[in-house]
Amino acid sequence: MTEKKPTTSYKEIKIGNTLYRVTSVFTGEKDLGKTLEQLAVRRAMSERTSCPAT
Repeated sequence: MTEKKPTTSYKEIKIGNTLYRVTSVFTGEKDLGKTLEQLAVRRAMSERTSCPAT
């Protein structure tokens, strides 16, 4: 079996005098349903903790 190298890409953007680089690494396949569910839960928790209590 051949070992696959991770694919890396990046984008640079300059804001003011600061150069920012966002790097993405693709390491293989993921179960899309489970990944989307995890992202949704993280976002919901983030929104819940950032909103003041009513």
